[in-house]
Amino acid sequence: MRNLFILASLVLAGSLFSEDNTPQIPTLFPIEVQQCNFKGNKDMDDFMSHIDEWNDFLDAHSDSPYAGWVLTPHYRTASDFSFDFGWLGGSNTWESFGAIYDAWMEKAPKLAAKFDRVRSCDTQTIFAAQAVRQLPESSDQSGVLMVSNCKVLEGVTPIDIFQADAKWNAYLDSIGNEGGIFRWYPAIGAPSNLDYDFKYVLFADSMSAWGQSSGNFVNGGGIQVNDEIFGNLLSCDSARMYQSNYVRQTSNN
Repeated sequence: MRNLFILASLVLAGSLFSEDNTPQIPTLFPIEVQQCNFKGNKDMDDFMSHIDEWNDFLDAHSDSPYAGWVLTPHYRTASDFSFDFGWLGGSNTWESFGAIYDAWMEKAPKLAAKFDRVRSCDTQTIFAAQAVRQLPESSDQSGVLMVSNCKVLEGVTPIDIFQADAKWNAYLDSIGNEGGIFRWYPAIGAPSNLDYDFKYVLFADSMSAWGQSSGNFVNGGGIQVNDEIFGNLLSCDSARMYQSNYVRQTSNN
């Protein structure tokens, strides 16, 4: 219930901010996250062997755009997160997300069965995602994902967080950081005992880019600036790192 309140407050508060002082609601787009394990002796090669057919299906339904990434755990604690790989999928609108699933369930049961023989995904959650810092258009779709669970501290409002985002983005601009920042607000499929308000997601298009950003953060004063801006607003746990592989390839035909 608290997460629904925060999400609603986010939308209402967002109408207070725009460059020309006109009402503006932040865009929240749908993503799904699945935590998957391989069956028997199956592996990633078996999973990827069906991706071309999956892309053909999406090409045939390109009026309902959908993109997908395979997330391979890199740094994590297995006792907390033990799945073999993750699936991140999303659409540019909620309508497209619903429409592509209608098509998937109606027209692709045989392809779905092929994937089901390779892996099982017992945890599947839809999030309402917000782009806090957009990626440059030239950015590679594959790269490194850092994910933390965050709680909003008592008495903090969405307006406080929006103002902090503006300050943090200005700082990142000043040091030439080109990474992306997203918030994922849990929605459908979230556990009933949820102990966070949103996932804070950082994206870098390579380990080198992540290393440069981390160097600035750890040794260039970023920790101190971040604490000054967000220290009294949010509490986040230790981040997990995933290698993200963008698997949506459109047909050239």
